[in-house]
Amino acid sequence: MSMAQQNTVKREQLEDAFQVFNQVSGQLVDSYHQLQAQVACLTSELSAARSERLKQLAEKESLANRLTRLLETLPAAVVVLDGQGVVSQLNPAAEELLPGIRLGVAWHTLYQHCFRPGQQESEQWLVTDRLVTLTQRSLEPDSGHIILLLDVTETRQLQERIARRKRLSVMGEMSAQLAHQIRTPLSSALIDTTLLSREDLTLQQRERFSQRCLERLRHIESQINDMLAFAKGGKFELAKISIQGLIDDLRQAVEPLCQENDATLNISVKSAEMLFISGNQDALLGAMINIAVNAIQQQGPIYLQITLKRENDLLTITFSDNGPGISEEHQQQIFDPFYTTRSNGTGLGLAVVQAVVLAHHGKVTVESAPGTGARFSIVLPLFSELSVQAPVAATVLQDSEYTSVVRSSA
Repeated sequence: MSMAQQNTVKREQLEDAFQVFNQVSGQLVDSYHQLQAQVACLTSELSAARSERLKQLAEKESLANRLTRLLETLPAAVVVLDGQGVVSQLNPAAEELLPGIRLGVAWHTLYQHCFRPGQQESEQWLVTDRLVTLTQRSLEPDSGHIILLLDVTETRQLQERIARRKRLSVMGEMSAQLAHQIRTPLSSALIDTTLLSREDLTLQQRERFSQRCLERLRHIESQINDMLAFAKGGKFELAKISIQGLIDDLRQAVEPLCQENDATLNISVKSAEMLFISGNQDALLGAMINIAVNAIQQQGPIYLQITLKRENDLLTITFSDNGPGISEEHQQQIFDPFYTTRSNGTGLGLAVVQAVVLAHHGKVTVESAPGTGARFSIVLPLFSELSVQAPVAATVLQDSEYTSVVRSSA
């Protein structure tokens, strides 16, 4: 190949190389412009995202500030526990309500120090004589719990004052009814007492007048006791009560009534542990006797079955009889004060029963139908310490059944 031809070839190669370079340069310029556009878009998006993030952070900070102020001003005590049950956060109301509370203290230790022992209800007494409602919730999915304590001492006192005023407002009606019902047996007792002063009475006549006078006075005493128990409104001093002792007292009180009214009594205890409840033994015994008397004093040979059964942390006392039963209409009213279907009743017996049971944080129900007898059930919470050491003189409540068949001698 000649020199001229070689130069021509080199020139063509250089021209081709420049064309390729120009094409690549154009592509690079286009890519650079596209990159600039993408950078500008990403910068705009990042700026918008940053602004949105700052806005969200500001809103969260404002919300956190409001929640902090809310906790500080909330009248309820708020205590936050971590996964180990240690106080990790609290508000001023908690510091005021629970003396000694601080960050880092175990809630179990604090509970033993600030609360009265033996309580299981949602409403509990503090050692400072304040009544609080205790609500506990999990912080799932996070570990720990939040506890809310609301002081309801004044609310409860107000409720009790209102209830007392309502009871006092019906005292006029009760006094009028009681005076009317006492007048007849009192007049009869006065007549019998006057007749006893006669010297011409035989021994049998004197005994008959004395017995009639005693019956009238006992009737008056029963009416007055019902009135006082209802007026008291179920406010009693509470103590730990042995179920064994309560049942023994009930059996001793009811058996003589069975003898007088030609009735059969059967007491069945379904338990093998020593059980206790927190309450007032005299008040509970009186309420149980009221239910038993209502059954025993019905017409015809009466069979009364009293059954005690433990269900978890509750004690159920059931009174079942074979009497004439109670209609559905009367069942809606038998616990109302002054409602009675008996000519010589005050209508306070079952009202007293309900007041006493409610005062012990329990409930009383009735199931019946005409001609099938009646079934009264009292449900009471058991004392938290279910198994304790008994005094030397105490007897263990075991699976047992007392049957007492006593008939009138007349």
